[in-house]
Amino acid sequence: MAEGVSGHTEEFLKELAGTLAAHRKWLSDKAGGRQAELSFSDLSGLSLAGAALSRARLTGACLSHADLSKADLSASFLLMADLQQADLRCANLLGAELRGACLNGANLADANLAGADLRTGGMPVMSEERPGPRSVGPGSVGRRTELVDANLSRALMMGSKLENCDLTGAELVDADLTGADLTGAILVATDLSGVTLTNATLKGAVLSGALLDDKAAAQIIGLGIDLAARLDGVRSRLPELLELHRLWLDSGGGEGKRLELDLVDLSGADFSGCDLSGARIQRSILDGANLRKAVLVMADLAYCSLAGADFESADLSGCGLRRANLNDANLKDAVLLDVPISGSDRRWPTNLQYARMVRADLRCRAAEGVILCYTDMTDAKINMVMLKGSDMRGAKYARTEE
Repeated sequence: MAEGVSGHTEEFLKELAGTLAAHRKWLSDKAGGRQAELSFSDLSGLSLAGAALSRARLTGACLSHADLSKADLSASFLLMADLQQADLRCANLLGAELRGACLNGANLADANLAGADLRTGGMPVMSEERPGPRSVGPGSVGRRTELVDANLSRALMMGSKLENCDLTGAELVDADLTGADLTGAILVATDLSGVTLTNATLKGAVLSGALLDDKAAAQIIGLGIDLAARLDGVRSRLPELLELHRLWLDSGGGEGKRLELDLVDLSGADFSGCDLSGARIQRSILDGANLRKAVLVMADLAYCSLAGADFESADLSGCGLRRANLNDANLKDAVLLDVPISGSDRRWPTNLQYARMVRADLRCRAAEGVILCYTDMTDAKINMVMLKGSDMRGAKYARTEE
């Protein structure tokens, strides 16, 4: 059976066109109209730009990488839908049901999400013993709504329900969140520059490493939120966790346990000389941490706040530092080489995409193929070793030093 450019069969695309045509008639109360029922459908990669999908049923649908720019999805049912990497620029999602949806990496710039429901979602499951759906509760399928790395610049989100929503690394530049409920939302490394938060609720929100301009900071403080509030501490257990990680490395994974931490406060912690290869420490505070001569080969420190951290002579080869805050950090004589991937010709580079490295010392000893896309290296000390062969697209930097 022939397939279109999106990978969908011609038969499916023809059927979809009929469904959308019938839905347009239904919206206009015309004869032959029928509400679109596309729940759990695979619509990935399709071009649906400008589509009339208001009140369409898309529960659990896969719309990843789909083009939905300027589409009308107002009051649509997108419960637990997959919208990863979807293009939703200027889309109308007014009052849309988005609970439990995955919008990681989606582009929602200039979209209208006013009144949209992005709370944690749950879906009834069927019981073989008792026919019919069970109510949402223990044993049902549910998940937090995710907008990790989503672009929500200038989005209209007045009155939107974002309780417990994961907005890690999202861009909310100039977004309007007037009256929005962000209770318990994760805003780690989120860009909130120019955001409007009038009458918004931020109780229990996590703002570690968020990028705030004076306006946004003043609004958050005015809402009674403590910007200096810390995450959970694990300092007392750190020696034990590091020993388990050492055993894990020495035994090739046969003993011990990999160091995996999320949303913890390790500010000022001493990791000097430690082998943290393969460790995963994400969305955490490590401001002022001592990482001199530490080995961080293939470690993952994405979204961490590492302001003023000392990485002098550390090995950061293949380390993931996406959207990390490295302002005033010291990377003098550090090593940032790419790492060969076993069984492949490919190499794994050190990733500093979107990292903030204002006033940092980046005079490293060795580097190869570092990803520096969209990094901010304003007033940083940089040598040519760091820049040679690096991906510098969109990076901000002023000068170099030998």
